[in-house]
Amino acid sequence: MKKFIIVFMVFIGIFLPIPFVKANNVLMKWEDVASMQINRTSGETRTFHENDGMEAFVIQKVVEWINTATPVKKTKELDNRKTPIAILKMKMKNGDVAIVETAYDCHVQHQTKFCALVDGDVILTHHNQKTRLKSVEFFDWLLTGWKHESTTPPQDTKEMMVHDILMILLGREIDKAVNHYYSKYLNYSPSVYPYQIEIVKIERIGGYRTFHFFITLEATPVVGPHISVGKDRLTFEIAPTIIPSQIKLKKFEHLETHELPPHWQDIIKQNER
Repeated sequence: MKKFIIVFMVFIGIFLPIPFVKANNVLMKWEDVASMQINRTSGETRTFHENDGMEAFVIQKVVEWINTATPVKKTKELDNRKTPIAILKMKMKNGDVAIVETAYDCHVQHQTKFCALVDGDVILTHHNQKTRLKSVEFFDWLLTGWKHESTTPPQDTKEMMVHDILMILLGREIDKAVNHYYSKYLNYSPSVYPYQIEIVKIERIGGYRTFHFFITLEATPVVGPHISVGKDRLTFEIAPTIIPSQIKLKKFEHLETHELPPHWQDIIKQNER
């Protein structure tokens, strides 16, 4: 069970040929991000902090877009005379700042330079490297989507709290079962978060107010920036007076296998599951 965090990005205009690098690894870890701030030329600005639970969800989403975006191989240059539409700055916990900006394609005609915004393309500047990426969702968010992010937490309920408490108590057994299954196929242990577990069915064995239960759950294990690897159904028996450890896994069913993005393919031990 891990906490959420994410990335801070800046729109910077530098008139230079850019040596683009291929994004074949995780470009950023949400654990390393302290905050991110976006500024518009119109004067609008907004900041998201990792120590705020709801804002951390937004940071995590941005980092996932960066890590799952498709690398763009063509090398073009940015135009330093254009007024940035938006600047997204990512402040890392070690003091570094990462930058994301929209990408332009430029050409010269009759000694005049023309630059056009490329729909879906962004430039990430991180560790003194520039990486051009294609992510339509991230591009749209960078332009306007951030304005509509809601960071007002939904109303908590007794049912939700009971669910989360139960998942925390069952967490060790869930992790053990999931890791046992995926260890045959992955060299990286996936994580299962309480909010990615759904209670399918609960049965009381023995009648009213007895304390012997069967509980069936469906879980979505993830790796890295919450990239799902599959979906599984687990049935546990809970019986304090019968089972020494009180909880016993009765059945594990693998329901779905989810395809990993290219830069996560190296954690697969074998292609067939």
